[in-house]
Amino acid sequence: MAHEDMIYGIMESLVIADKHIVGSIMAAKGIWTEGTSASNNADKVLKVLCDYNRLEKVDGYYRLIGCKSTFAEHSKLLTIHLADILKLNLSTKIFREKTLNEIGLRPDALVLLIKDNQKLCFILEVCNNEFPEFLQQKVNAWRHWENSLRVLSELFGTKIHVFDIIVAGDISAEGTFEFNQFLKDIKEVKK
Repeated sequence: MAHEDMIYGIMESLVIADKHIVGSIMAAKGIWTEGTSASNNADKVLKVLCDYNRLEKVDGYYRLIGCKSTFAEHSKLLTIHLADILKLNLSTKIFREKTLNEIGLRPDALVLLIKDNQKLCFILEVCNNEFPEFLQQKVNAWRHWENSLRVLSELFGTKIHVFDIIVAGDISAEGTFEFNQFLKDIKEVKK
């Protein structure tokens, strides 16, 4: 079956998703027509990946083998925002909910976008149930962590000189950018 490797690559970035989200990413790549067709085609490939024990299906969604998360509200919102990033069709590396023991943080996602020789690194936080003070503590921890650039560089396998903190949700913190405006700005630059 065609597109197995591409969809598995999408799932490696998302970790957990349903057929609709995966189908919409494939449609954004111009592979399938947006809507029911894309969802149905994605579902077929996702099921084949389950047959090969590369993914597992749980309650109407798919996840990487070893993932213990459910597709609850925060997880679903994070997946939707990561899908929006993948729909930019840039070279993208994503680490979802990677624990950084050195600082004691587990950001929702660490993202690196690459176009030509330009790199954009950011931490994505999806805030649907957090207090503003908690978000500000995370931001402050990142901004004051002297090893942040070294650790990000090691993680992504390329020199990171600067990073941003992007927040999706109904709260914000000093030193962050709002997700929807951030995406809009990237699309403008990409043109």
